[in-house]
Amino acid sequence: MGINLTSQQVVAAAADDRLVNIVSAPGSGKTTVAAERFGYLHHKDPDGRRGVIGMSFNRTAVGELRSRIAARWGRQAFAFPNLVTTIDDFHVRTMKYLLRCGLLRWPNGHHDMEVIDDYSSKSGYQLIEVNGWLRIASCKLDGTVFSDSVRVKKPTYGLGRAGDHRPVLEAGCVSHDDVRQILQAAMKLNGVQDAIDDWMVKNYRHVVVDEVYDADELDLRVASRSATLGIGVTVVGDPWQVLYDWRGATPQKVKSNLLDRHEFRRFHQSESFRFKTTQMQELTDRLRAGKSVKLPSIASDTIDIALARHWMELWNVGDNILPLAFRSLFTSEIDAILCLLLDIVIGSKLGLSAFGRQNALTRLGLTDEALAGFRDTVLRPALADLVADVPAGTVLEGLRARAGEYGRRRPRKAKNDSIREGELEHLRVRLKRHVLVPGLTVHQAKGREWNHVGVVLSVGQERMLDDGLRELEPEHCVLYVALTRAKYSCGVLRNPHELGI
Repeated sequence: MGINLTSQQVVAAAADDRLVNIVSAPGSGKTTVAAERFGYLHHKDPDGRRGVIGMSFNRTAVGELRSRIAARWGRQAFAFPNLVTTIDDFHVRTMKYLLRCGLLRWPNGHHDMEVIDDYSSKSGYQLIEVNGWLRIASCKLDGTVFSDSVRVKKPTYGLGRAGDHRPVLEAGCVSHDDVRQILQAAMKLNGVQDAIDDWMVKNYRHVVVDEVYDADELDLRVASRSATLGIGVTVVGDPWQVLYDWRGATPQKVKSNLLDRHEFRRFHQSESFRFKTTQMQELTDRLRAGKSVKLPSIASDTIDIALARHWMELWNVGDNILPLAFRSLFTSEIDAILCLLLDIVIGSKLGLSAFGRQNALTRLGLTDEALAGFRDTVLRPALADLVADVPAGTVLEGLRARAGEYGRRRPRKAKNDSIREGELEHLRVRLKRHVLVPGLTVHQAKGREWNHVGVVLSVGQERMLDDGLRELEPEHCVLYVALTRAKYSCGVLRNPHELGI
């Protein structure tokens, strides 16, 4: 399939440099240039023995990259010895190679593990509070994999007891996070890095890493080690579009652990295909130049999406905005119940799912199959009560009572019930609206675009924009991502009371 490339894309994709850093601005065709680069490398000096490996950080991105490569170069472009996959899958392949070499040993002698996204389907999966103990996989000095524990610095979901974690490992099952933990521990063992080096040199002549600023230290080690071994490395990404708590990413270390250690040639992709108006083009230019920016206000009934740093901010900028969550983490069973209540409304009004839906099911001990009965018995009566203007406190108490009758542990009353009652009031208003606009946090909006975007800004964020943004500053990057999702217009959403409405 023929495509029209910009001169910047052509120069970057066909660069003969061994180490290439492609900096892609929003909407500049990052995936296009990554696919073009992969195809060029596939046809350049093929030896039939060593391949090109292309990696990104989620399955959707990898699927899109594969489809672009197939459309442009044909499916043979990613056939053996080439490979296009997630970085998580690459780590699994590395771990299995070490098992075959005998450098790692799995409980009960397993070699072909079942690798899962997380342990949410396993007994004992729970929210672990700050300073609680999380079970992780590690390896001993002889390479034997075992269940270890670490104290967590922020709330997280996982297995907290050895009695729940150890049987999972012994059955030959492991999560992607635990694969990373095992490899990080294994790197300290004699012979492991040499074995991985030998495997990489024998199998790959070039590594392409898409969205490199999503990489953590283990991912960066793969790229840096490849560069040291003489393997070609192309990294694609944008230091302005960095979200620091995205999958444990360490974007500040892309420079220190990779770009400063090796002589990468930098290629800028500044021409955007996303921005269709002068306002949007000038906005992104001023943001990247670190200049002061003043955004116009925008009405909530003129946008396609509402974005904010935190979920709670989205509930107060227009009752036609339906955020996909009340909060990111559940501190009680009633939080999980309210998430599933919201999920019904979101599914009905927007055709989407609530953020945290799976964690809510896990918290309540519900399966997808059991959810239908729980909805009919526990949740739908609450929606009917909200529409009938039953007081929020009564609705909340009804949810607790019916959950207990359904066989779940009855959620206890909490000191912050007034907050949950307020959330029910927010939901009541949306139930009576016919047209609703979804609300997302900036993290859920990463990599996406809409025609018209409204952004909720705090006083501090407006001050940042007034002073000018800087790349790789965590909160500045959040703002930059939020303000560059729109094709036609982007403005500030404000509380109607502030506008005198």
